[in-house]
Amino acid sequence: MAISRTLDRTSLLRLTEGMVALPTLPLVATRLLRAVAQPDTSPDEIARILSLDPSLTARTLRLANSEFYGFPRRVGSVDLAVVVLGANPIRDLALSASVFRTLGEADGLMEDVWQHSLAAGVAARILADRSRYRLSSEAYAAGLLHDIGTVVLRQTDPDRFQAVIAMVRDQGQTIDEAERGLFGSCHAEVGAWLAERWGLPADLVEAIACHHRPDKASRNPELAALVHVATSLAERAGFAWPRGVARRPIVPSAWDVVHADERKREALLESLVEDVVRETERERELFAEFRGSQED
Repeated sequence: MAISRTLDRTSLLRLTEGMVALPTLPLVATRLLRAVAQPDTSPDEIARILSLDPSLTARTLRLANSEFYGFPRRVGSVDLAVVVLGANPIRDLALSASVFRTLGEADGLMEDVWQHSLAAGVAARILADRSRYRLSSEAYAAGLLHDIGTVVLRQTDPDRFQAVIAMVRDQGQTIDEAERGLFGSCHAEVGAWLAERWGLPADLVEAIACHHRPDKASRNPELAALVHVATSLAERAGFAWPRGVARRPIVPSAWDVVHADERKREALLESLVEDVVRETERERELFAEFRGSQED
């Protein structure tokens, strides 16, 4: 199918605003994302938020009572499940489940986006722990959501989106260059617009907007830099998006977030690849157990 013209940014946003299938983040996920931005969020608060969603409540209890954990007595409440599983892991699983549901049907293309997003979240959490960033949970959430604009662009015009991927693979353009050429905007801008529409914390909105250009972040440049480096680390670990294209160089200023000597930066990331692969695989196993056999 021929791609007729470039959409200007105003037309793109007007078109996406009018989409019936525009991704909608569940209320519980929105509340969890607001909670991760607060350093004093308690396990009781996480349990209270999860209890608002019957599906997440059932999945949490099912996981807590599964052979995966082998807890010696039956877990009958979300409060106890959060204690058994840990507030941070169960919050991250609930977020992942909500984002997965938001991505829609997981065909091959969206599965690649999902795997990259999950690995970027894991990588951001690892880097946050290493650099002693104040909220590793926030870094995970930002990494998980950084490419959400990709979903919007694809739903807006699948044929145009396929043309973007072809331009990246065949002509060597970066994905945001190709998106601007055909859509008039890029997935980072559209993702930030969507995150703002969802009412997400401003630091997360900025990290999504600036994940390719962390030097443009002003509100929380450290978080944007963490996500930027994390996407490169996820690619090194084998979770690239799009597949089969050259890895983008890391913006020099973003290296400051990992506090690595200039001569040791590449070696540092390579040393973390195994951790990202291992933790991403574990996250996928937990996620599969969390979702169970029943789909929402």
